[in-house]
Amino acid sequence: MRALKRATLAEQAYEELRSQIVSGRLRAGERLLAEELADRLAISQTPVKEAIAQLERDGLVEGFSRRASVVRHFTPQDIVEIFEARTLAELHCLESGFAAGRVTPAFARRLRAIFEAHIREVEKQEEDALADAVRLDREFHETLVELGANATIADWHRVVLRQTQTVRNFTLRSYTLERTKTEHAAIVEAIERGDREASVEALRAHLTASRDAMLSRAPEDLPVMG
Repeated sequence: MRALKRATLAEQAYEELRSQIVSGRLRAGERLLAEELADRLAISQTPVKEAIAQLERDGLVEGFSRRASVVRHFTPQDIVEIFEARTLAELHCLESGFAAGRVTPAFARRLRAIFEAHIREVEKQEEDALADAVRLDREFHETLVELGANATIADWHRVVLRQTQTVRNFTLRSYTLERTKTEHAAIVEAIERGDREASVEALRAHLTASRDAMLSRAPEDLPVMG
């Protein structure tokens, strides 16, 4: 874990820990001790505690004791609820974007550039590239949500999306490039054609397939309801 040296130590500690959780380097159930993390990051415990508190608010970490927190373990029911929230946000924003005329050729070009960069990083199959691939996957979906022009929805979606990526790393470490590539390509191509209905259905199908794939490999310690 690299040392942090710039001014906003709490923010940087948060980004470092969040990245390690989302990428799977910090695993579900792993304890986060402020004293230990502060030593590894070469900073004081105060910004580390602030970072852990933010991760708890994001739903990525759970309180374990007064001295330690743990990386959250996501149940099947959690996965269902996370994807229900994502589907509501992303479909609403995509449809709003079409209705308001925000789905332009320039937007389509931007989305394709993100899509193609994501594919290039995944194909490298290197740890550093994988971290970039996770970031680009997140950017792809955040860009779709920008179409809604609603900062409150975008902030809420950003938290839920991070939870999704964490679940993916815990349950789908072999999630295939080909599946992601095909599903994202369908979304991009429909948007490039200006086809609202096909875009919405491609996005819905992608989110449903991702949810079902994660559920098929999630620990079955709690039942999935509804």
